[in-house]
Amino acid sequence: MAKLFRLAALGEEVSDIQDGLVRLRGGAPRVIVATSSLNFQGLAPEQQSRSVQAFRDLLHAQSGPLQLYLRIRRVPAGDAREPERAGFAEPSAYFGALTRSFINAHLQDTPVYQREIFIVLGPVEAGRQLLRSWLFRFDRSRDRPSIVATDHGTPLRQRAQSLIEQLRRIGIKGQLLGDDALATLFGELYRRGGPDADLGPQRQAFGNRADNVEINGRHYLSFVVNRYPGEEVEPGWLLPLLGFKGELHVSMHILPLDTDRMLTLLHHRIRDLRADDMARVESGAVDGTAMRTLPEALAVHQALVRNEEKAFAVSFYLTIGADGPVELRRQAEALRGSCRRMMLQTVQPFFEMRQGLVSSWPLGMDVLGREHILHTSAVTTMMPWLQEDLSDADGHYWGYNKETGGLCIFDPFDEDRFSNANIAVLAHSGAGKTYAAASIVLSGYTRGIGAIVLDPEAEYGGMIRALGGTYLHLAAGAGHAINALDPLLFGIDAGEPTDQLSDVLDLIGLMCGKLDEVERAQIAAITRSVISNSKQTPMLGDIWQQLQHTQPESRASTVLRRWVTGELGQLFSAPTNVDLGAAVVGFNLRDLSEELIPPAYFLLANWLWAELRRSRRPRHLLIDEAGLLLEHEPIRRFLIRLARRIRKYGGSLILVSQNPGDFFETKDGAVLATNPSILLLGSQKHSEAAKLQKAFNLTEPQLTYLETAQRGDFLLVAGPNRVPVHVMAPPWMDELIVMSRGH
Repeated sequence: MAKLFRLAALGEEVSDIQDGLVRLRGGAPRVIVATSSLNFQGLAPEQQSRSVQAFRDLLHAQSGPLQLYLRIRRVPAGDAREPERAGFAEPSAYFGALTRSFINAHLQDTPVYQREIFIVLGPVEAGRQLLRSWLFRFDRSRDRPSIVATDHGTPLRQRAQSLIEQLRRIGIKGQLLGDDALATLFGELYRRGGPDADLGPQRQAFGNRADNVEINGRHYLSFVVNRYPGEEVEPGWLLPLLGFKGELHVSMHILPLDTDRMLTLLHHRIRDLRADDMARVESGAVDGTAMRTLPEALAVHQALVRNEEKAFAVSFYLTIGADGPVELRRQAEALRGSCRRMMLQTVQPFFEMRQGLVSSWPLGMDVLGREHILHTSAVTTMMPWLQEDLSDADGHYWGYNKETGGLCIFDPFDEDRFSNANIAVLAHSGAGKTYAAASIVLSGYTRGIGAIVLDPEAEYGGMIRALGGTYLHLAAGAGHAINALDPLLFGIDAGEPTDQLSDVLDLIGLMCGKLDEVERAQIAAITRSVISNSKQTPMLGDIWQQLQHTQPESRASTVLRRWVTGELGQLFSAPTNVDLGAAVVGFNLRDLSEELIPPAYFLLANWLWAELRRSRRPRHLLIDEAGLLLEHEPIRRFLIRLARRIRKYGGSLILVSQNPGDFFETKDGAVLATNPSILLLGSQKHSEAAKLQKAFNLTEPQLTYLETAQRGDFLLVAGPNRVPVHVMAPPWMDELIVMSRGH
């Protein structure tokens, strides 16, 4: 009797989305995890080894099938028209809209392709012990997934949480997709319009032809990878696929196989290979290929026995999309060319294009069932996390990726991705480091993130004033003063301990040329007395007066007198007369003489630290030419404390220097240079680049890039990722930055 069945219409694969679960036709659940990626080729060799080993562990930990799904598509451009200033109440919102307009104009002019990687987890199908390609090749009912009535999604969610932790060990961020994200994903795939469209079973307007499928005017063509490279390959060999210029869906279905059954199959395979070997030897026609295959089969057999390897059934599908048949053929030829260069043999599943499309999408359905048996080492080389643009939906705008053309947009305050929000900008003079640092501050401003800028060259003044911030000129005779003993500036609430006494002693030590133990003890006692007994706000002059009274004509009293009288006294021993409450505050330190730099910077640093602890919110603290401060021990010690603890208070320390060698000459400096999670490394001389290579484990191509980088070119090191970027600021940013420098 003939078996009757109805071929399911495209669009009926997904029956429901609820509580983070995708229910397929028949009730089988799926969960989908969205992942970030890695710039794998840019990692140091030992980092590559760790990532590969972590991926290997991820594969061995799987108890059921998983699907690796990669989607490449052009980033759509939004409205590129400049907004009207009158439509925004806050300047930051207006500048943010200008940035989005600039990004959309760039996307319209330059095709940018986005790579998204997802992992689909499905439950173990009971009774499936053999490969489908052996048993069910001609059973068309396999188009319908089996019902797993006992699995209501809980085991899948547990597997997904474990998978996210394993991804973190690779260096990748994973996120379980919720209902809205799933609805958006499948709405885009099935071309159903917006994310609010009906997601239940429905027929699509599609044409199922012998060599392609058409869905609402979009044409798709699928390929099956029928043969893999015939020689040894390393992880990363799939990288050419990620550079495909067009819509591409890459799907790898990976099913763990029972080891005992695979050992039985290998026994038969080894027996056949030995028989072939003996027959060829007897006939005198020795085939070198067979001679090499038998040892490989024996090696895999022994690895399975020792539990070093596992066996997997792997299906590999590629699907391209285009607006018309002509464009589809062009894309198909481009994909075939890429596959030939990668030594992949592909075939088209004629008359099975719908099945090929469904197998290529993130449904966890291997409808075609074109499987190959691969061991762990082979599957590990197919790791798809190879190239990263660092392009998030929201975040700071950093520039564009010079390798892919993609935009770099990410949030430095993302605690899931970075251990801290600190940033180091290291490049020689003229490489554009100040421009890059200013663009970071401005990008943060558009997102409501304030900034405090220590400006030794007066390069940020115009920018800060244009943002409505406060820009203060600190110098002898300038008329601005910050009182080191002002409790309103340096006091913290009762629940937060302070080191005010120690900070005041360190400040006086900088002024007096280091205090010995006796002097420090005497001034400490006087400082306690002044702070506790003063009816008004005390000042450094009050400490000097008591010191002069108790220790007249002492060295400390004689030196300190100069700092609390005259022009210096107007700066260091006068009531605070500046407003430090603006969203963006800058300090012009250009006119500070050499001897004033240490105490002035230390005073500002103490205020910054107190302000951070008093008002905990995301904020950038930019210290330009930070390398010049490292020779002063109290400041160096303070900067280390600030770098290590600023994350706790929501801040981001930005260190800018044109001499990276200044950091690596001392142990403390090396701690400062290696603490930031984000680095912008610009053009360097060979000697400085070599120091950076040693400190950050840069590869030889990255070293060459730093030595040949042009103005505005940087190597962006963000967590494990290393991306060559060009800082291309929007016109409004460029205008403010250039105006600040007086050009």
